Amino acid sequence: MERFVDLAFKEQWSVLQVEEVWNHLDEKQKQQVGVLLAIKAGVQPHNWLEFIHRESLLSKTAVMKESFVASQGELWRQYIENIWTWGYPPGTTFASSYWNSPLCDNDPSDPDWAFWFWQPYEWYSRNPDGLRWTTTSARVYLTFMAAYGGNLNGYAYSWQEARLCLGTTAVDVAGGPDYVRQTIFLSPNH
Repeated sequence: MERFVDLAFKEQWSVLQVEEVWNHLDEKQKQQVGVLLAIKAGVQPHNWLEFIHRESLLSKTAVMKESFVASQGELWRQYIENIWTWGYPPGTTFASSYWNSPLCDNDPSDPDWAFWFWQPYEWYSRNPDGLRWTTTSARVYLTFMAAYGGNLNGYAYSWQEARLCLGTTAVDVAGGPDYVRQTIFLSPNH
């Protein structure tokens, strides 16, 4: 397991190679991968596990309510699923900016980052069910699969944008906000 995490963390494997292994792990192994990633990134295992517990509670609450509750002014809020793509499908958009956003998930107890994806025309944000995220980074992919099960908290205030709300702990383990911004993208599910 340590070799697998090391290869992904050091970007010595592709996202597709990491995904193939990830999909064959059981839940206990997936939790172990998250802890190993956190240790490699300098995050204490208990901090990682507390973060995962909080995110799990948020996720279970959203599922029980059948969706996230959009905050005032939001057009939509829901999970954006992961999908592997070869290359960049039409409509691919990388995050153009990010900022510290402690309330983007309506939970002031944990700090978060908001990543902003924008298109100058009416984008696929009109159909958030059709948006998918992926990354060019094996480290980012593995971290977000371990942290969120691949379902990222998305929302929008206009039809030309989409935003992802990502916890600071996960972003730090994934390589930091600059690295995440450079490697994560949204695209329509064709």
